[in-house]
Amino acid sequence: MHKRGTRAQIDAAALAHNLRSGEIYLLTDEDRLTVGTGPDSHQPLARQGEGGDPWTWQRLQADVVNSTTNLAPVTGLSFIAAPDHSYIVEVFGAFQSAAATTGLAMALDIPSGTVLGHMTTVTTGTTVGVVEQIADNSTTNVTPATRVANQDTPLFARFHVVCGPAGGPVQLQFRSEVAASAITIRGGLTLLGFRAV
Repeated sequence: MHKRGTRAQIDAAALAHNLRSGEIYLLTDEDRLTVGTGPDSHQPLARQGEGGDPWTWQRLQADVVNSTTNLAPVTGLSFIAAPDHSYIVEVFGAFQSAAATTGLAMALDIPSGTVLGHMTTVTTGTTVGVVEQIADNSTTNVTPATRVANQDTPLFARFHVVCGPAGGPVQLQFRSEVAASAITIRGGLTLLGFRAV
């Protein structure tokens, strides 16, 4: 049989050395269980939805192509940000370039607030290209090439989003370095993860 009481009542029982190790108590004011760890202590358990992995991950289901120098959505890789909340966003994946001389850029389009981040990929066999984002839906540069055309090339991006008073979609965007030269973000290989901080 479970014992029940408010947290204050269970804490008072602990002060009086009246708890039992391994006994389960219901904290009625918090709708959670706690377990006695000794006569004067207990350990509250996480409620459903608390604890565990704080990251939410999405996998791109199909290839997305952009042959322009304008940022365009990576359809299927977005989430809804709550007003006045901060998030860490990570992207792991692969892209293909129509030409070894064509690079890419990635950025986030946010509903309000600020964003700061970078994308990293290999531009030659031994050179890493980095693209930074310091403003909404824009980048300061683009990678100048990719190591080889029409083959999967790994990419990694990490962003910090501080959503302002207007919540809404946070959308991953990308563009080609060269007009009319396609960049393909690879479906099945590209993931976007986010977590509130």
